[in-house]
Amino acid sequence: MKNIFYYLTLVFGFLMLSACVPSQDDSGDLLKGVEYGTNTNDGGTNAVIKNINKVTTVDMDGEKVVATYVYTNKRITSVTSDDNSFKYTISYSGNDVSKVDYEAVDFSGEKTLNSQDLTYDSAKKLVSSTGTNKVNGALVYNSTTTYNYNGDKIKNIITKVKDESNTTELFTIQTDYTFNNANVSGMKFSIKLAPGGPITMTPIEILTAFSNFDNKKNPLNTLPMAFKLVSSHFDLENNLVSGFSANNARTMKVTTNAESITATLNYLYDADGYPTLGTSANGTVAFEYVK
Repeated sequence: MKNIFYYLTLVFGFLMLSACVPSQDDSGDLLKGVEYGTNTNDGGTNAVIKNINKVTTVDMDGEKVVATYVYTNKRITSVTSDDNSFKYTISYSGNDVSKVDYEAVDFSGEKTLNSQDLTYDSAKKLVSSTGTNKVNGALVYNSTTTYNYNGDKIKNIITKVKDESNTTELFTIQTDYTFNNANVSGMKFSIKLAPGGPITMTPIEILTAFSNFDNKKNPLNTLPMAFKLVSSHFDLENNLVSGFSANNARTMKVTTNAESITATLNYLYDADGYPTLGTSANGTVAFEYVK
């Protein structure tokens, strides 16, 4: 019988049970090895719209990962990492995202594929998805997900996970969101086991608080909402939850079952008000755009 850790690592990778942020120093800063400097360009306030093209992260050890966002006819169709650790493929039906495939490869070379087929209501809100998870091509589990809203903002996402035969319920994944005006201020991720199910374990809960927002443009904001919803719920390693916000959080606090960590970021901006570089004591994250 498979235990809960087996299924969780298939969903989120081996970092799922850690703090869900990159490595931090003793002060809790998100990025290592970079001195803060004065921001000489605080960004513009014009109406120029840009789409994210590349995100480059460099950690304290100098390890660099480049995520490239690929557009076809001005629509995002894939996101790939240069180290082949993950890949998104986004499919469309008309103007709507119809399917999101997320591929992840762990350090042993094992490939996990999570596929979500999306359904919308008459107002074009994403309301449900059905999914499968495969490891090296073999089906491991099935899932059904509902997306619930408070007005025009996402309230929570709830996924029921069943085994590969789609008969035995294993656990429920739920992500709850809170907003402060146009910015997401909190995310609560939890996993609860099915009552009387085949798996036993203490429930998992991860709280993330976003605060100290700037008044500049968010680099992920223009991505399709459906894509961001799927990513924020199913992928805690390359999570797009910050893309729900119009602006950029400069402070993030993550609390898990085991610990609490506060991270800070300082941004440089281009003349159009988009961040080009984020720094902290742990490293850097750089952004490139296309119009």
